[in-house]
Amino acid sequence: MSELPAVQLVVGWDHYAPSTAALHFAIDMARRLDAHVHVVHIQDMDDEPLDPDSDSWESQSHTAVAAAEAAAREELANGEVSWEYHRAHGPAAVQLLAVAQQCHALMIILGSPRGGPASVLDTFLGQSVSHRLIGARRVPLVLVPAV
Repeated sequence: MSELPAVQLVVGWDHYAPSTAALHFAIDMARRLDAHVHVVHIQDMDDEPLDPDSDSWESQSHTAVAAAEAAAREELANGEVSWEYHRAHGPAAVQLLAVAQQCHALMIILGSPRGGPASVLDTFLGQSVSHRLIGARRVPLVLVPAV
């Protein structure tokens, strides 16, 4: 088993355009820095089927989670960098920070907020992942704009 590169990067992944841009940025940074990428997917309501009363709800949920992981793996397939995928539950900022501290990450990379009313409300209520990570002041944070 080969040793991991000394530099570790953590990137938040949710398969939307902003996190895809963040993942591409992380892959580019990893190439330049000879770094290892930790892709962190926080399971949330976006991963859950619309009808929790459906007989196939659990199966649909597993399918959605597997699809998110497959999409990340596809993005990383030709990146020529070392990486690993983490799936977590709970508050995104807490989980991202936990992975970053565990691996002594140089930085956490996130896609820019998606915008819209939900994003504004998250910021106002203090639930914005980026704002919570900035407030933690433990690991440098890079926000990558969606392209």
